[in-house]
Amino acid sequence: MKPLDKWKGSRVTLTHRILGVYLLFLVWTVALAGRLAYLQIYKSDEYFVKAEQQQIGFIELSPKRGDILDRHLDPLAISVKMDSVFAHPKEIREPLVTAQALAPILEQDEHELYKRLVSDRAFTYLARKIPPRQSKQIRELKLEGIHFQQETNRVYPGRELAAHVLGFVGVDNEGLSGLEYLYNDLIKGKKSRVHLRFDAKRQSYDSDSQLQQQDGNTIVLNIDSTIQYIVQQALEEAVTSHQALNGSAIVMDPHTGDVLALASYPVFNPNRYGNYPPAAHRNRAILDIYEPGSTFKLITFSAVLDQKLGDPSETIDCRVGTLRLAGKVYREAEASYGLLTLNEVLAKSSNVGTIKLGLRLGEEKLYEYIKRFGFGEKTGVDLPGEQIGLLRPVSQWSRISIGALSIGQEVGVTPLQMVRATCAIANGGNLVVPRVVRRILTPEGEVVYQPRPILEKILDPETTARMKQAMAMAIEQGTGKNGRLNGYSSAGKTGTAQKFIDGQYSGTRYIASFTGFAPANQPALAAVVVINEPEGKYYGGKVAAPVFRQIMERALIHLRVPRDQPMENERMGQTMASAELVGSQSISVSEPELPLKRLEETVLTLIRAEPPSPSPQRTITVETETFPIPDFSGMSLREVARECARLGLHLKVSGIGLAVGQRPAAATEASRNTVCEVFFSNKGTDASERVALRHDSDIAGRTSWNHEP
Repeated sequence: MKPLDKWKGSRVTLTHRILGVYLLFLVWTVALAGRLAYLQIYKSDEYFVKAEQQQIGFIELSPKRGDILDRHLDPLAISVKMDSVFAHPKEIREPLVTAQALAPILEQDEHELYKRLVSDRAFTYLARKIPPRQSKQIRELKLEGIHFQQETNRVYPGRELAAHVLGFVGVDNEGLSGLEYLYNDLIKGKKSRVHLRFDAKRQSYDSDSQLQQQDGNTIVLNIDSTIQYIVQQALEEAVTSHQALNGSAIVMDPHTGDVLALASYPVFNPNRYGNYPPAAHRNRAILDIYEPGSTFKLITFSAVLDQKLGDPSETIDCRVGTLRLAGKVYREAEASYGLLTLNEVLAKSSNVGTIKLGLRLGEEKLYEYIKRFGFGEKTGVDLPGEQIGLLRPVSQWSRISIGALSIGQEVGVTPLQMVRATCAIANGGNLVVPRVVRRILTPEGEVVYQPRPILEKILDPETTARMKQAMAMAIEQGTGKNGRLNGYSSAGKTGTAQKFIDGQYSGTRYIASFTGFAPANQPALAAVVVINEPEGKYYGGKVAAPVFRQIMERALIHLRVPRDQPMENERMGQTMASAELVGSQSISVSEPELPLKRLEETVLTLIRAEPPSPSPQRTITVETETFPIPDFSGMSLREVARECARLGLHLKVSGIGLAVGQRPAAATEASRNTVCEVFFSNKGTDASERVALRHDSDIAGRTSWNHEP
């Protein structure tokens, strides 16, 4: 082949190859343009969403849940800020190493942590609301993909204090029981989201500045923390000492319906509610239904007196055999009685006499008064889950029902219903609606809700005056002698009810109860105590009445209610010597904000650790054998503890603040190792200052026992 032809052939081949490359490039360009057009036109919405997901995120900010305070604005439930740990798994390069580092700090299983760190999720929580110690340890590790989010955690400073009233919240700050559940929407606040934009390294560079976060409202209760503690302490001692199944107790202002204390036992700590069985969470004061027994005789007697069917001075034949109803002969719980006055029938709790009075009323009138006193319906208390009790209409009564109901059988009540009925006698004949919540405030302190007392007239004042005399006799001369107070008059009624089990009344299982009020003529407080299945002694006068006495004595002293009776040592004619005080300068210390059970030992520890002070102290001159107990009024807890330690007295602390009362009384002769119970109250300046800060001046300066709306 000639060189020219060979050259021409090579050139054609090269041209073909170049054209082929151009053709391939053209096809690739067309395909790429088509793909781009497809993505830009047909898939634009889908990929726009994906791009937004990569570039945009948010952080959800939890609002501060509103506080719950007692009537003196002391905190019962508060919210504190804590860190939650979360991870972005896609940012973690070494998930196994990260899991191994976090497991011991978070006290979690390493394998479970690893599975969460390698998941396909863009976000996963590792731990919620961890303690500051753990948060600090994790921050120091500086692990990739591990982040923190600040949340609020619910804390109950008093631990078990008023736990059944307060309830508790879950991990997401949603109320699950008690007031936390009932008022959840008002106190949880409003959540908000902060929208963020991220760069390629997941670093935020822009955020939405328009926040809609709103903290929750504050709830102020009628609960008095000191009285609540007194009630819980006395109830626990009674249930445990008598080896009972459980118990409940309530203290109310009979004139307004304010619930000052409401307790159930067993109790639980709402900070760790999951560690307790469901039975411990049960608010027995409003949920447990029981046959009241003889305490229900108050309704029968009130109805008879209100209908003018009986007179306190008349006599009633209460001998065995004098009462037969539908073939059943009724007798007393213990010995038989003879002729008793109407007041003595109540004081001695005569079944025969009470049923005879019930028969005077008749079925319709007895049922009418039972309904008047609020039985068979809810009291209207602002707590969730309240039971209505058990009360059958007259059409369903048997021939002996009128006798059974007259003495507190064939009827089921709650402790709250029983103390509410007692309040109606104490306040002159008005049925009140129990109130736990005093007011609700916005975060700025404005009142958004403030209930007022609701009263319904059910008895004539003359009837209640006679009932007070009869109930006072029950304590002074009858079955309620163990409910007699030291320094105060009181009125009440015992109850001992056989439990109805498997269609019959048990001969071994009982419910002991006591309900009453004090002082007898001008009641400041009403209370009920119910002890379920005590072992050994089971009568209400032996088991529940002493609890009533312990609660009421300490509560009345705390409220500074004036005494209307001489003290026990005055009754016995003991001479009272005044303690000689040397030096007047007192130590200025702030009271420790600690759980009440720890106050005594904490103060004594501070005293032992405190070096001698060169300033003059308040001292007392004593004799070698016996000495008069000093007057602790106005002293701080530390001063009282120091003085008791110096004298060798065993101090029993009740309440916080300054000393307002004591037992034994001042100037009583005592010796070393004598137990001295001192009652403290934080009322006065501190509470008033906090009220003023809350724009709540309507209660500042009031005495704690007057009957305010």
